[in-house]
Formats: sequence, structure tokens, C-alpha cells
Amino acid sequence: MDGTMEMQDHYNISDDGSIDAIKATSPPFSAKDIKTCPMCRFPLRNLHRYNRIVKRGLIDQATKRFIVWANAGFVSLEARLHVHEERLRDANTKLSQATASGSRHTEEHAIEGMLRIQIEGPADNQIQTIRRLSGLDVRYAPILNVRRDILGFLHQVSEEEQPFSRVHQMVKNVRRQTGVQPQFEFDGSILQVRNRLLTTVLALRCDLTILSDFLNIYQTQSGARFSQHKWLRGDLLLDFSSNRKDCMSLMNDAASQHQPMHEIEARIFFARFVALERSAPTSGPDAMGQLLTQAGEGLDSAKSICAGAASTANMLPEIEDAEKLLRGSTFYTTFTNEEKRAVYAAMAQELRGTGHWYYCRYGHAFTIGECGMPMETSRCPQCGAAVGGQDHDAVEGVTRAEDIDAEFGRLMV
Repeated sequence: MDGTMEMQDHYNISDDGSIDAIKATSPPFSAKDIKTCPMCRFPLRNLHRYNRIVKRGLIDQATKRFIVWANAGFVSLEARLHVHEERLRDANTKLSQATASGSRHTEEHAIEGMLRIQIEGPADNQIQTIRRLSGLDVRYAPILNVRRDILGFLHQVSEEEQPFSRVHQMVKNVRRQTGVQPQFEFDGSILQVRNRLLTTVLALRCDLTILSDFLNIYQTQSGARFSQHKWLRGDLLLDFSSNRKDCMSLMNDAASQHQPMHEIEARIFFARFVALERSAPTSGPDAMGQLLTQAGEGLDSAKSICAGAASTANMLPEIEDAEKLLRGSTFYTTFTNEEKRAVYAAMAQELRGTGHWYYCRYGHAFTIGECGMPMETSRCPQCGAAVGGQDHDAVEGVTRAEDIDAEFGRLMV
């Protein structure tokens, strides 16, 4: 049985068959399958001698299912958000007068006889303030449902919810209850961060869509003396410091995880929030000027990243669009990057069995679309190891993730 379980690869075993020591920590996804008894085919989960090897396989299997589930969930949410982005972009900015009666009004503050609408604080507070304004609850109800699902999904794909983290936390709890003192830690690089970053981008994109549509309505209809929506006759004050902080957090996170695409997106989002805030800022002109300078420098950095990473070249039109917003030459509209949409469509195709999955030398999963064979070198987004290859030859250490390919092949999207 020891031969079947390949015990010699995991332990130093004495001549009498007793285990002397563990050879090394098992790397992620090192267990290709969960072995069974060669005689009766019964699982070996309950035999303590093989417990560590079997548990390694079970955790690997759970992580592979997590990767499959997370990618499918992201593709679905992105498609739903895109539909509502298009709907709001094509919608009439003129609010129906009939919707004013019976609508909920936010608490507007009177200043010298004028109304004041303040959009500030965390993103959730901003959205709640907007939806309480007459005529807007129905307009934003569909996209707010998507937003709620995006935020829920963001929690589900966080590192704390992944199989390795949950097992780690359970072991720590047991050790604490039994009085075991030694620290029990694991290498956090084995966790999958790709989908958390993708979903964070989706959440920021959703908030920008709602806020920009709201400001379009306000700018085109504000000052209407006879409007039944009295908030359109008031003053608007914006403070997106919380949103900018979220962009900075994403920017730093993406940079530390070697994700140039998401770092560029974070810099673009930062610039767009600054451009929106400039239309009705709570801060003075000096502070606003500093923000504009910071946003412009961020876009310059984004261009430099594009120059050094060929895979991000399709982001240049979005960077240029954000620069126009900072110059005040255009007002914000939802920018549709067709090349990026093609990338998301390719992800959906991968879920239907095209393209291929691979592991970097440290066991992190990544995909190659189109023909599914490596044609250019890059860096693993989680550990920085070399991935990809040239002319269908993978770089050293990259292996085909046939187990994940098989999971995707069984998935219906």
C-alpha cells in the first residue's frame, strides 16, 4: 500500500517501515488524483498513515472546483453588468414627471433657501443617497441588483473563503481549543487572487456607471424651475475620496500581484472619479488642482505600463478617454473597450471547453485562450514566475492543468 500512495516521495521511511520525518511540504496541486485501495477500490481517507497525502489531494480538488466556479461566476456577472451599462447609456436622461409623486425623497439640506444634495462617504452610502432621490429608484433598480450580486461574489472569492484558508482556520481553532501553542502558518502565495481582482474591477465599474449616469441627468436637467423632482433645483456637492481610496487599494494590490491590466484599470478609475468630482467638488480649487495633477500622473504611469507589457496595449484608448475627461473636453460616458469585451468573451469560451489551463512552476492556475497553446511569455499574476512560451513550447516549469480542463469540460455555461 505504501508503494501505491508513493510514501517515499513524502516521508523518510526506516527499514522497518516506520516514518522518521516529513521530506518536504507538498506543493499546491501536487496530488493528481485521490488514490484508492488497489484491491477493493475503497477510499483511504480513514487510514491515519495516509491521512496527510489524502487530505492534500482533497484540498487540491476543492481548490480546482473553486477556480472553475469562480471563473464561471465572474463571466456571468460581467455579462449582466454590460447589459445594464448599455441600457443606461442609451436611456433618456429626462426623468418622467409622473414618477415624482409617491417617490421617496432624500433628506435635502437647506442652505440660504437652496437645496443641497451631498454624495459622499463610502460607495454604499452614495448609492443609497442617489436611489432615494425621486425618479431614480426605478431607473437604477436593475443595475443595483447586479451590484448586490457583485459585492456578494467579491466576498465569496476572497482569500479567506478559499479551501486552503478555511482548512487553515479550522486547524488553528482546534489547536487553540486543545492548548497547542506552536504557530501554524502556510504560504499565502498558494491562494488564488485573480478573481478577487477581476471582481473588484467590476464593482468599481458598476459604481462609476451609476454615478456618471446620475451626474448626466443632473447636468442636463438641473435648474429646471418647474420640475416636480425638487432635487434637480438644488445644489450638488460631491466627495469621492472613499472611491479614490478604493482605486488606490486596487492599484497597489494589482502591482504587488504582478497584474498590470488591473493596475492600469485602477489608475483609469481614479482619474474618472476625479473628473466626476470636479463637476461639483466639496474641496477648494487648490485641493482639486492637486487631485487633477495626481490623476494625470497616474495616467502617465499607466501608459508606461502599457509600453512595457504588450498584453495591455488595448488599454490605451481607455487611458486617452480618461485624459480627455480630466481636460474637461468631454463628460463621462461608459467607455466600451471592444478588445476587452473580446477577452471576456474568450473567457466564456474557455468555460465551454476551448482554450487550455496550465499551472506555473509553483502551482498557480492560468489560462491560454484561442488555440490554447503558448505563443508569448509573461509572468504569473500571483507569484511572478515565468509562464507562457514561444511557438507552442511552454517555458520550463509550466505544466498542463488537464484536471481543470476536465472540470471546465463538464461545466455548462
